[in-house]
Amino acid sequence: MMNWKFAGLLAMGLVMAGCGKGGDTASEGTAGAEKPLVVFAQANSADPWRQVFDAEMKAEAEKFAADFTFESQAAEDNAQKQMNVVDTFLVKEPKVLLISPVDASLRPAIEKAYDQKIPVILLDRAIEGDKFTAWIGGDNKEIGRQAGEYLVKKLGGKGTILMIRGIAAATPTLERGGGAMEVFAKYPGIKVIEGDDCGYQREKARKYMETFLQKGQKIDAIYAHNDEMAIGAYLAWEAANPSTKDGNPVVGSDIRPIFVGIDACQVEIVDFIKQGKIDATFKYPNPG
Repeated sequence: MMNWKFAGLLAMGLVMAGCGKGGDTASEGTAGAEKPLVVFAQANSADPWRQVFDAEMKAEAEKFAADFTFESQAAEDNAQKQMNVVDTFLVKEPKVLLISPVDASLRPAIEKAYDQKIPVILLDRAIEGDKFTAWIGGDNKEIGRQAGEYLVKKLGGKGTILMIRGIAAATPTLERGGGAMEVFAKYPGIKVIEGDDCGYQREKARKYMETFLQKGQKIDAIYAHNDEMAIGAYLAWEAANPSTKDGNPVVGSDIRPIFVGIDACQVEIVDFIKQGKIDATFKYPNPG
């Protein structure tokens, strides 16, 4: 098997912008029965990073519409739905299966395709074992290390960091968390609160942060495994700590935790950084 891995780059200020819209069906050339079929099982097409992923995948496929037919379907981060998507695709006997698995539970479906002699290319998220043809993705552990080093530096080696996690069994969650923890472990003055798994979703992170803030526990930084969760956490903090009340500054409202995310893909995160609401994001390239 082959692996292609890309390291993340710290993106502050003007980071990569321009998130397009993706859809559940990416597709289609002028299909003829003789044309080979390439299929793509996407984990979800809802968050901005994956919308860019879908758009770039579709644009590349359209360049070769005369050579193969391309179909894609997203699973809304539902592992069982993605298993069903893969089973449906396999009935069509594709020449290649591209898949960004929801989580590690997709391994049997991936291995089933591989055992049927279909080349399987994993995109973004990997699985254990070696029953796949290639994996293309970013170096999440290195991105986690970079984020960890940034936070330690900003905190001067001392402080409490709340880590808001992605999907529990997804490799980016494990690696973005693990890379950062390698760094944090070197600094006795750093305490880490491993927060809930918020599924890489803004609303889940916002609700989790609302509940967390009600406990009154002091934190100095929030490390979210993607920008959507960083934004969600910030919005919850902002609602609980308004900068003004009846036109007058609220005491203590200028003491804001550090907020760090990952992806560096959408215009919104650039705006949040420019406005001083989010401190940094780290670029995670998409494999589309």
